[in-house]
Amino acid sequence: MPQGRVLIVEADEWVSTLVRRFLTDAAYDIDTAASAREGYDRAQRTLPDLILADVVLPDIDGFWLTRRIRSEPSRLATTPIILISQREDVQSRLEALSLGADVFLSAPFRHEEVIAQVEALMGMARRLRAIRDSVYQDSPLSSNVSALQGDVAQISIPTLLTMLEMERRTGVVRVQGAGKSQATIELDEGAVVSAQLGKISGDSLAVFREVVNWTSGKYSFEPKESKGLTVPRRPTSMLLLEALRLNDESHR
Repeated sequence: MPQGRVLIVEADEWVSTLVRRFLTDAAYDIDTAASAREGYDRAQRTLPDLILADVVLPDIDGFWLTRRIRSEPSRLATTPIILISQREDVQSRLEALSLGADVFLSAPFRHEEVIAQVEALMGMARRLRAIRDSVYQDSPLSSNVSALQGDVAQISIPTLLTMLEMERRTGVVRVQGAGKSQATIELDEGAVVSAQLGKISGDSLAVFREVVNWTSGKYSFEPKESKGLTVPRRPTSMLLLEALRLNDESHR
């Protein structure tokens, strides 16, 4: 039984053939495209479970493809994306992640590493879709599918923020924790614009370190219009990972 469908967007025929071969051996169905525009068109038609694209493509690049996929109004926007590069480039890695790529791999990479990333991202996407369907169905605001509210005990703050990031949602997350604790996080296309505890704005990482520990309370999400690229934004997933890492280190 196929594990899922992967779209490979790669102009180098040798690399495309190699990746296709070992993913096929791992029981994935494969589609291929040789340019960014072709990859985008094929993704719209086939709705793959994951997209693996090179940064360097003959017409535009993998960054353009990532941006277009993440701005789609359909479920295509939540498709996991792996960008690959023939060289290690810190700036390219940061740009890829800020645009919504889930993983950035630099050559040379082992095929076991690619397969592991594909399996992990597909598994995460399936779990988040199940959570998303449950959240939207159970939300008292489900008549307006863009708005959400619920119980932190049922869906954790990291899971909620990860889901909103994957969906490239714009709006305000409000969390009422135990007692009088309150947090407000403003998102633009899934990335963090600002965060505050109570009525005092603070460093987003410091706020995240606090709210990821909350296990009870209520959350809500109010959608807003995107501000586009006119405001500085920080990737939600990177803030979550750093907050969890620092909290873990502080407890050792």
